[in-house]
Amino acid sequence: MSGAVRPRRRDSPVGTVLMLGGMIIAPLLACGLLSVLVVAANEVFGAAVRPVTCGIFVGCVFVHFWWRRRREQRAAREVAGWVATGGWEPVSPRPWPWQGLVRWADTVTVLRAYAKRVEGFPVVTGELEFSDNGLGTSVDRRDGRAAFAVVTLPQPAPSMAVRAHRNAVRRGEGDDDEFRRRFRPVGAESHRLDNPELRAAHVRGDIPPWTLIEDELFVFVPLDRPLRPRDLEEAARKAIRVVRLLDVGADELAVEVGEDG
Repeated sequence: MSGAVRPRRRDSPVGTVLMLGGMIIAPLLACGLLSVLVVAANEVFGAAVRPVTCGIFVGCVFVHFWWRRRREQRAAREVAGWVATGGWEPVSPRPWPWQGLVRWADTVTVLRAYAKRVEGFPVVTGELEFSDNGLGTSVDRRDGRAAFAVVTLPQPAPSMAVRAHRNAVRRGEGDDDEFRRRFRPVGAESHRLDNPELRAAHVRGDIPPWTLIEDELFVFVPLDRPLRPRDLEEAARKAIRVVRLLDVGADELAVEVGEDG
């Protein structure tokens, strides 16, 4: 993503170490396990060790893909039930607020989206996929899927965002501002970005990096598993939490809610 206002998600050093460790250790463990199986099969089956080993390998691959497909189908049923019973309405293709920040439009694709009024705000939440670093540093990876949420505000507000440093700035002597060390406000010079509660929520990880453009605030929450209702609800909840902390359009919203009774 490009542009003056762009959210960024922090790469946790611990998460990076675990990911790299998994990339190295998992293949080693798999090779070690396969070697043990080959030795054991050679002792039991003798000359038939190769066909037996191939059979075991094919069986493991089949079970893996079968289990993944089953998880995806179960997750799809849960989302369908959530939409049917929760009052959510499918959203047709529409202009998305991040489109002006995406360098190549075909690298970000919205797979599904649903709309509903939540806590007085019009909210759209859904799932998208991205490739070739389509979302830039607004997420912690170059490719994948993410749950997103867009909250429409009662009125436009100055564009602003909070980005997370991919590598947290090293703490200097006497520096106790954890927010500034890990995050960087972007855009409008606003007193709202100095809100201690907002900064504390970022430091605790309660809210993700976000972007506010005119009257729409949006967040991305990367997915490491099939999309489930709780992922959509979490994205919507976190986006509304940011709106509440920013106190954007609160007076107008209160009037609107009061008129609705």
